[in-house]
Amino acid sequence: MEKQLSYIHDLAKTYDSYNEDPSKLIDDLNQLSEQDLAEVKEKYGSSNDRFKPVNLLRAEIAKKLLAEGAVNEESIEEIKENIRAKKVDLFKGYDEKYIQEFQAYEYKKRDVFANWQRLWTVLHPFFFKGTIRETTNIYLEQIASTLREDLEVIDYDYHTVDFYGSNNFGDIRSWIALYPKVKESHKNAYQFFMTIGANIDISVVAGSEVREPKKFEFKKVDSYQDALSYFQSVKEEVITINKGLKNFFKFAPGPQAAEWETFRSQNIAALDFSELEVGDISQYGSLAELNVAAGLPEDSQSNKTWNLWHFFNANKGDVLFATRGVSTCLGVGVIDSKYEYNTSTDSYRHTREVKWIVDKVYQYKSNDLKGYKNLFRPDTFSPVLISDFLLSEYVRLYPELTTVFAKDKIEVKPITKASEKAKEEVDEIEEEVGEEASFWWLNANPKMWSITSHNVGDVQTYTSRNERGNKRRIYKHFEAVKPGDLMIGYESSPVKQVKALFQITKGLHTTQEEGEVIEFELLEKLEIPIDWSELIDIKGLIECEVLINNQGSLFKLTEDEFDIIRDLVDSRNIEYEKKQVGAKKKAYTYEEDADKPFIPIDEFHSITQLLLRKKNIILQGPPGVGKTFVAKRIAYEIMKEANDSQIEMVQFHQSYAYEDFIQGLRPSTSGFKRKNGIFYSFAKQAHAHPDRKFFFIIDEINRGNLSKIFGELMMLIEHDKRSSNNAIKLTYAEDEEESFYLPENLYLIGTMNTADRSLSIVDYALRRRFSFISLKPNFGEVFLEFLKSKNVSPDFGKKLSQALEGVNKSIREDDNLGDGFQIGHSYFCPSENITNEQEWFQSIIRFEIHPLLDEIWFDDSDQVSKMLSALTIA
Repeated sequence: MEKQLSYIHDLAKTYDSYNEDPSKLIDDLNQLSEQDLAEVKEKYGSSNDRFKPVNLLRAEIAKKLLAEGAVNEESIEEIKENIRAKKVDLFKGYDEKYIQEFQAYEYKKRDVFANWQRLWTVLHPFFFKGTIRETTNIYLEQIASTLREDLEVIDYDYHTVDFYGSNNFGDIRSWIALYPKVKESHKNAYQFFMTIGANIDISVVAGSEVREPKKFEFKKVDSYQDALSYFQSVKEEVITINKGLKNFFKFAPGPQAAEWETFRSQNIAALDFSELEVGDISQYGSLAELNVAAGLPEDSQSNKTWNLWHFFNANKGDVLFATRGVSTCLGVGVIDSKYEYNTSTDSYRHTREVKWIVDKVYQYKSNDLKGYKNLFRPDTFSPVLISDFLLSEYVRLYPELTTVFAKDKIEVKPITKASEKAKEEVDEIEEEVGEEASFWWLNANPKMWSITSHNVGDVQTYTSRNERGNKRRIYKHFEAVKPGDLMIGYESSPVKQVKALFQITKGLHTTQEEGEVIEFELLEKLEIPIDWSELIDIKGLIECEVLINNQGSLFKLTEDEFDIIRDLVDSRNIEYEKKQVGAKKKAYTYEEDADKPFIPIDEFHSITQLLLRKKNIILQGPPGVGKTFVAKRIAYEIMKEANDSQIEMVQFHQSYAYEDFIQGLRPSTSGFKRKNGIFYSFAKQAHAHPDRKFFFIIDEINRGNLSKIFGELMMLIEHDKRSSNNAIKLTYAEDEEESFYLPENLYLIGTMNTADRSLSIVDYALRRRFSFISLKPNFGEVFLEFLKSKNVSPDFGKKLSQALEGVNKSIREDDNLGDGFQIGHSYFCPSENITNEQEWFQSIIRFEIHPLLDEIWFDDSDQVSKMLSALTIA
């Protein structure tokens, strides 16, 4: 790291000399090449970005240098004065929009150049740019990541700032800060801090949000090794101090806060994440070890393991905000115990005792806190940056909470309005550096970069140049992206769906592996994606840049356009979360199912294996053998949990059509629009979650016109056609690139009654694509045990079984009927305990079995009477 450190140090010394001696800065400015000057003029004299007086100043300096070959301090001051006076006639060569923005620019009470008094702050972009800036940032990251490894603080993150400075005002130093990942920002922690200026100074620095900070002296060093040695000597002290700081976390008590009342009453907080199969977190020494145990890369940015690790490492006394969604706080608590792994439950095994001290609801209004559309991340357990604001809001609305918080040593820091002077200063800074978030839309080609394959919390990059090294379309958008911006994640053809919400973590920068990239974190993933066809008919998106011309990678969204799409994202995720809550998931095995079908275990497992291999099966048999009931149990067994949220069901009938099942045109306010059918939408959901298994159950499958309903999918449902290589264009596809195929993780289960005379023989083409399993009535020992559990006496149950077996034997031996017309056992499977077995039995015979016998022996009333007599139990 010595070479990297030396490179940055030499730059810093040069920039420091410019700052100390403006004449030297002017001399070197006058020596810049025409290419350098042209780049500055183009960058700062363009109307692509919001007008700023300092950028016009830079463009004019470059323009004057190109025209006259030299400037001095006096000529620069003259340009400033012309800008202050808005002498528009003196500024030629700019496009009309740029000049209009200049004319409309509103000067505040402070001088427009109050923040740009030093020449270096104005002129630093002339020198610190291009390859020099790229190299500096690469070296800063290399130094920071190597320092983290050498210090063996894998659970620490790093923050770097180059010579643009924290607020882009230009600086004569750059710096690096290492701080715990458990903190949302370096501002909330003690940092291993290195500043590289005219000198290389190191120290332990308390962030600006740390209360009553401990002071450490700065120490001058000459090498990376000297810095490492010092940091190693204070490492344990820094780690100990940081662990002693009070942390603030958001905690989501189940989907849509479904477990809140339970957790509050039990004074606990608990996380599920049972799908990770990592067991007790205390057995792992680091997040890297936890990642490996979860089957992830050591340096994975998975949101799930990150949340779990925070939950494990949170200190006793740390504060939790119980949340629903991203803007509602349900209560406040204090962690009251160490982490425990609870093996007595199937879910929510990761637990902490919590003293819930507040159960009052606080509903946040978007942008009440400047720069925050929402208060919380959309994950389960993560640091909260806005704890001061949230606590002060609680105290504002409920003054009595001041005493409550004080008892648990929770300091409430008043959030007061700034004075007019301070407000003007803040406004001026924001005007110049553009602190407000911007909104973007990213097109991801799923064949090259699939959103589906990434998890919430993952940090990803996207290149600003294509495979040939050429700038992507609307390259200026890549240059404008900045940390904190929000971005819609969209997978382009053939998928054509909004799938995620991202937040920019780094603007355009260069990496050794990929070259020029932007970096962003996956904030929220859509459980049910939003189709392109759903967006194009929305009135508020008519002028949206991406909808007008979708050719490209990165598009600008207005705040209103972003809000429209964000509302769709929220409603779609809330819809899914409600479905999850209703599903009441729990672990499932067929052997332990008290209500399992009357099918031998070996036979049942053979059926599940057949479905896994074939992908499509049909359960056939007479009415009342529990075909639909069995279908769900098959899905549960394969998922190893009773989870209806990954099961969809539909019943076919003679009027059911392709447009209902796959896609079709439906009337809308602007004519007709394409609407996706139930199967297409469910298949897309399965596509979005390749790590889960989904089951589509079609009841009465032989009642529909199968060729008409399935259309092109007749081929796609085959088990060996489930890949993108077999994708085809559907009937209502909107362009040539739009294609569709069924994913590997989608299984079809059909059911059909073999007793229905009104049905034609199943299409041979469809029959070849399904395996058929016949289910038969079962009145054996398992059935008798079931009746016994429902208070039916063993003697009555045995007589009932013998009588039904006798009737079914007659049905089987009738040449006009056969196996498919037998009486199923489901008719005699009560859901409640029986109080009078004779009345119960006679009611079923009279209202269900008698009409059934009349139907199957419609031309033989004597046989019906004979069978009813056989069903008389004394």
